[in-house]
Amino acid sequence: MKRLTFICLLFVCSFCVDAQHLLDQAQEQFQAKNWIDAAKSYEKLTKLNSYNPEFWSKYAYTSLKTENFQEAIRAGLRALETGASKKPLSLILAKSYTGIQQNSQAAKWLKIHMEEGKTAPDRIAGDAVLAALAGSPEFKELVNFEAPESQDRDEGWRADLDYLVELMKSRHKNLYHTVQQQDFKSAVLQLRKQIPELSDLEIIGEFMAIMAMVGDGHTVLYPPFEGANGFHAFAVEFYLFKDELYIRAAAPELAHLVGTKVIGVGQLSTAELISKAQRYLSRDNDFQLKWITPIALSFTEIYALTGAGIAKRAEFVLESADGTVFKETLNALPLMRDPMSRFAPEHWVEIRKSEETSSLWTSDPENFYWYKYLEEQKVVYCQFNQVRNKPEQSLAEFAKELFSFVDTREVRALVLDIRLNNGGNNFLNKALVQQIIRSEKINTHGKFFTIIGRRTFSAAMNLASDLEQQTNTIFVGEPTASRPNFYGEDDEFSLPYSGLRGSISSRYWQGGSTSEDNRPWIAPDLVAELSAEEYSNDRDPALEAIFEYLNSQ
Repeated sequence: MKRLTFICLLFVCSFCVDAQHLLDQAQEQFQAKNWIDAAKSYEKLTKLNSYNPEFWSKYAYTSLKTENFQEAIRAGLRALETGASKKPLSLILAKSYTGIQQNSQAAKWLKIHMEEGKTAPDRIAGDAVLAALAGSPEFKELVNFEAPESQDRDEGWRADLDYLVELMKSRHKNLYHTVQQQDFKSAVLQLRKQIPELSDLEIIGEFMAIMAMVGDGHTVLYPPFEGANGFHAFAVEFYLFKDELYIRAAAPELAHLVGTKVIGVGQLSTAELISKAQRYLSRDNDFQLKWITPIALSFTEIYALTGAGIAKRAEFVLESADGTVFKETLNALPLMRDPMSRFAPEHWVEIRKSEETSSLWTSDPENFYWYKYLEEQKVVYCQFNQVRNKPEQSLAEFAKELFSFVDTREVRALVLDIRLNNGGNNFLNKALVQQIIRSEKINTHGKFFTIIGRRTFSAAMNLASDLEQQTNTIFVGEPTASRPNFYGEDDEFSLPYSGLRGSISSRYWQGGSTSEDNRPWIAPDLVAELSAEEYSNDRDPALEAIFEYLNSQ
């Protein structure tokens, strides 16, 4: 009997190992977009475990990708039966039914998809797979967003406004979580009346302001960067050091402005300019404003909206390091760089005095994740800049490598730096958090530090909340750019007349311990705000605060 039991156990263990190997293989194939082999692997997994909704969902998706529409439908319906989310599967089913020319079923699932709030109508209308459905009456009824045929400018803008408001009402998880419904309605009606009197730029500004009224950072109208209404930019980079606005970097021809403090622009003081500009900026809290306000002030159109300049020129009042106050007129240029970049282009002149060295946190900011062993301090420094997988190494693989390194070295502490991380894919955080939780060597008070700041946003905010709730981390730096409980998820849209783009928050994320957690941010345990002098001398007050803490123990 014991022998039989032992044989059975061996069989079960062997089965589990084979299943795990198959799952690892399927995930690798899926990540590599090897749809044919991934479909075969997920089909096998559904036979090994017919109750797992993820297996059925992935099998449905890979079957769609390989144009095996009947199997995609079978797998998609089974995935729903086992509890998978309707949002992605309804679109898979709509496309699959289109593939076998069952337009009524395709329209049915497309309607479900739109009601779930995952995809705006304009994106559905441009979907290549659904093109065969485009001529049907059901499709035209669902995707009715075309601009007025008359090309009348006022009618076009009003059509955009009406379309935007309806999108916000249908897509937002809780549109009136901050703004009063009557205030929102009044602002929309007022803009509708004013459209004939306003310039295109002023209308764009009012659209931005209406989005900002909602009170969350993912409900936002993006400044247009091309086309007739494309915004322009000054060839300088601003930054708020503590509460003072500086020119942190500039194109070589404006190198003499680097390091100057902005006293005012036009007839406005810097404080007045910032206050007026923030009317147009969507945000979760005041520290997100510290991140995005300097970005907005690089756009010349913001100065025209605030009355601090004209469309393509503004006069700045600046103060140099020796206290000299002078004026400089800056002219606009077409936008030549990504305004969301963490730092200025490499060929620009920086405020930092040394071009040969840089602080750890500024040394490799566009690398999604990396680490370095600081031999003198016996500290592992890990910078995590984007919650996305690298093509050559997934975040899960990186986390495993990181903790394998930690386990085999003499390590006093781990520093996880997420101050530059403005988000990505929330569902990738789990692998890193699990590695931290498992590590008895690191997950102890005084041995794990997380640097946070004004750009810690979206998926990175959720990571900070997970670390607060599940680990023994000590937070260092500035408050985060978002709340523990926040409205998020980029549900993007395009307006039919103007082509303006933006996003609407379609999910509620509860990172706090309860739904009543109303904190505006996660606050640092060790406050370390950056000054202009510290930055120019390549000092990092956050890392210095950690070293001081460790040395005091």
